[in-house]
Amino acid sequence: MRTNFAREVAAVLFLLAACCPAGSAEPYPSQRITLIVPFPPGSATDGVTRHLAESIRAAINATIVVENKPGADGNLAALAVLKAEPDGYTAFVTTNSTQAANISLFNSLPYDPKADFAPVAGIMTIPMMLTVRSDFPARTVAEFVALAKQREKALSFGSGNTSSRGAAELFRYRQAIEMQHVPYRGMPQALTDVLAGQIDCVFADTSSAQGLLQDGKLRALAVTSAKRVETMPDVPTIAESGLPGYELSAWVGVYVRAKTPPEIIARLNALITSFVNNAETKKYLATIGAAPFPSTPQELAAFQDADSRRWAEIVATAKIEKK
Repeated sequence: MRTNFAREVAAVLFLLAACCPAGSAEPYPSQRITLIVPFPPGSATDGVTRHLAESIRAAINATIVVENKPGADGNLAALAVLKAEPDGYTAFVTTNSTQAANISLFNSLPYDPKADFAPVAGIMTIPMMLTVRSDFPARTVAEFVALAKQREKALSFGSGNTSSRGAAELFRYRQAIEMQHVPYRGMPQALTDVLAGQIDCVFADTSSAQGLLQDGKLRALAVTSAKRVETMPDVPTIAESGLPGYELSAWVGVYVRAKTPPEIIARLNALITSFVNNAETKKYLATIGAAPFPSTPQELAAFQDADSRRWAEIVATAKIEKK
C-alpha cells in the first residue's frame, strides 16, 4: 500500500508544484501537520484518521500528529481548530456531527460550520447499527419494539455522537416508542455501559462495534444504511425490519480554517483523495463496514449543505429537543 500510495502522491505533488505561490519561502508541507479528531481513540473517525496519517507520513516523509479532542458533540475540537493559523498545518478530520447536525441540535454554536471552515476532501461514509448486549431479551427489531411498548419504564439508549443520537431519535419517533437518551463523550464509553447493563442499547457505528460483535458480547439487530453491510450480510436494515424508507449514515471529511490558501487546500485534497482511492484503503474501509467518499472541496461543500438540510428535517420531524 505504501509504495503505490507514495508513487501516486509523488506524481500529484509534482503536478501541483506550479500551484506554489510566487516567492514562497518553503514548499508545503515543511513542518508538522496536526490532525484534530473530535472523538476519542477507538472511534471510527479516529481509526481512519490514523490510517490517513500513517499513509501521508510514509509517502512524503512529513511529521503527522493526531490529536483527540472529544466532548460537546465535537464543538471542543472545532474550537481548537479555529485557534490555529489558516495555513494548512492544522486540519479537522470530522463528521456530519460538527459540520451538518449540530447547527440544528444546539440553540447556538460557538462556531459557524460553513463560514469558519473550508472543505478539503471526503474520506468515508459509515452506517450505524442498533446494538444490544448479548443477553438482551430482544433478538429482532420487532421484538425490541414490542418490549419497549410493554415496559412501564422507557428503554434507554446511549449516543457517542450526533449520528448515533439522530439514528436513535428517528427510530424512536418512527416506531412510536418511548426511549430515554443518555449522552456520552464517545462511542467506546457508550458501548462499555451497554455491556455493563447501564443502558439498554446504542446505535453504534459499525467500526466501533465490530470487535464486540465478533466476541459475542454484543448483538446487532439492524443497520441504518439503505442496504445491508457487505461484511455483515445476516444483519437486516431497519428499513427491512418494518420502517420502509429509514436510512441514516455518518460521513467523515477533512476541513481546514477558512482563508487557508487555495493552493494548500488543493495539495491536501490530492493527498487525501489518493489515500481514499488506494486499494488497501478501500479494503480497510470494507472491513469496518464503511464506503469510500472521495470528493473535491466543492463536492464536499455541496454534500454538507444537503446533509445540513436533512438534519434540520430529522430534528424537526423527531421533535429532538435542542441543547
